[in-house]
Amino acid sequence: MPETYDLVVHSHLRWDGVFQRPHHIISRLARQHRVAFIEEPLFLEAGSSVRLETRVEPPNITVVQPFLPPQAEFLPAVSAENQRLNSGLVEEFLSRGGFRDVVRWHYAPMAIYLAGACSERAVVYDCMDELSAFKGAPPELIERERELIQQADIVFTGGRSMYENKRAFHPNIYRFDSGVDVDHFQKATLPDTLVPDDADELPHPIIGYYGVIDERMDLDAIRLMAEREPGWQLLLIGPVTKIDEASLPQAHNIHYTGQRSYEDLPGYLKAIDVCLIPFADNDATRYLSPTKTLEYFAGTKPVVSSPVHDIVEHYSDLVRIARSPEEWVTQVRAALTEDNRDRLRGGLARARSHTWNSIVAQMSDLVDQALSRGSR
Repeated sequence: MPETYDLVVHSHLRWDGVFQRPHHIISRLARQHRVAFIEEPLFLEAGSSVRLETRVEPPNITVVQPFLPPQAEFLPAVSAENQRLNSGLVEEFLSRGGFRDVVRWHYAPMAIYLAGACSERAVVYDCMDELSAFKGAPPELIERERELIQQADIVFTGGRSMYENKRAFHPNIYRFDSGVDVDHFQKATLPDTLVPDDADELPHPIIGYYGVIDERMDLDAIRLMAEREPGWQLLLIGPVTKIDEASLPQAHNIHYTGQRSYEDLPGYLKAIDVCLIPFADNDATRYLSPTKTLEYFAGTKPVVSSPVHDIVEHYSDLVRIARSPEEWVTQVRAALTEDNRDRLRGGLARARSHTWNSIVAQMSDLVDQALSRGSR
């Protein structure tokens, strides 16, 4: 029989941010388990009240947002005093809510200081990114991750690159690449799916990307495509984070929408003629397993990507690979003019074989096994 437990999730991503791996996994686990989703704290102005704010998200998730006293701007992590305050706030909330004998589930290694806020039956670390390589990462993050791996009963990773990087550090580690909600993104193929106005008003061809726009993006490739092909409309959908918006390429045919909801993405995907995965080759992209690849496939769109290791390994027969800004222009031209039918059929089949429902069912079974062993 499946185990009964509550989940306490510590995430570096916010629940109302871009819908990514944690959202897909935790929303499915929440169909069977009560979830407390603990976000990273926000820091108050002087004189404001320390507090937790909570809200309930379907199906069974309480999002918990701590508000803590101000810190020095140069401090990249939660200060020792704020760690103490936050631990007390979270512990009181979990106790009051009856969260006992939980599974503690981490995306954020830096939140390991909250370990004492609940008594757990098991600890899971789902390692989706090499966060230490990201801009502004605290220098102690590597050590905190090592501590978390030592505490964990199970470690999950996204993609082969991350799995190979972490497998030597834990005896119970499993690779789960990105999945997809096929039905959601197949809405892009339906006649009654509406295209949002800011995409519908653009002339074709539309060359599109959705996701976070940050230091991982190959902005030179975006800039060159806009210059070389002024008839292409480059539609970039998502929030700009951790980089100065003034550094983004600007042209009459580059369009930034800002963040859009997960529910709106099939409509945007319907408008796009060629989908992009335009990541630069740097430390922050070395271990990526982009969720959007299978989403593009489910919407039956041709895809051009930079040579992300996991994409080259899994999808080089389906995705055109661009290894330089000039190749981006060449490969997108090919996607617009060549016969894509075999790639599109193969992509849809690949998407159907990698659903989030299947992935979460396997993860859940592994957690049940750890609990049944009674390792704590």
